[in-house]
Amino acid sequence: MKKLLFFLLLFPSLVFGQSVYTYGGKVLTYSGDVLTVTSGTPAVLEDGSTVAWYIADNLTTITKDGADLVSRWNDYLGSGHDLIQATGTNQPLWSSDGILFDGVDNFMKTAAFTYVQPEMIYMVFKQVTWTLYDRIFDGNIVSTGQLAQRETTPNLLYFAGGGGGDCEDPGNLAVNTWGIIRMLFNGASTKFIINETTPITCFPGLNNMGGFTLGARGDDVSWSNIEVKEIILRNVDDTDANETDIYNYLKNKYGL
Repeated sequence: MKKLLFFLLLFPSLVFGQSVYTYGGKVLTYSGDVLTVTSGTPAVLEDGSTVAWYIADNLTTITKDGADLVSRWNDYLGSGHDLIQATGTNQPLWSSDGILFDGVDNFMKTAAFTYVQPEMIYMVFKQVTWTLYDRIFDGNIVSTGQLAQRETTPNLLYFAGGGGGDCEDPGNLAVNTWGIIRMLFNGASTKFIINETTPITCFPGLNNMGGFTLGARGDDVSWSNIEVKEIILRNVDDTDANETDIYNYLKNKYGL
């Protein structure tokens, strides 16, 4: 307790309630005589295994016009694996809540790049509406690593060429509800998790993504009506500890 009182004397502007405190954008927790401080993003995201990182509320990475239509969403880490949409009618809409894809013709796409299994995808998004066969994302070409709306609302199916039957989440993300997905394409070790539900394991195929298409199938059809806050693409099967760090960062940042 003495340690906590000393800390409060040093930082009198500390805002606190019960055992959780904040100071200068940091989150602090107190238990017994242990004070833990966490701040910013997990260091693992800059370990060389993050191939792209898209953050909708970081306007330094967003190119948009006066109507907030987005033509470019750059990788925060500067890899050049930027999501691009040059055609005005196909551009999604930026707002302070995220980037909205209309389900009619909006999509964004990277240029092709080397992205092979294992491929780990973290994404904060919501299904604004649900339509059978609409694609949330895919690889550079069709069916190379897709998440699709199947078979009944609000189910999601993941697919990378097939070989092990349908790999489907049975409705763990309700329509018009924000959630976090963790998607690993890695052959027979593939898994899919929505929020903190039980991982869905399956064998969706061995196709490599080779790039990233957001809001549509890899051949730029089957557009989905979704809103997206943040996406992290990694080229590694994250350890449980690293996966938890990344998930908790997203969960705490967006209050999910």
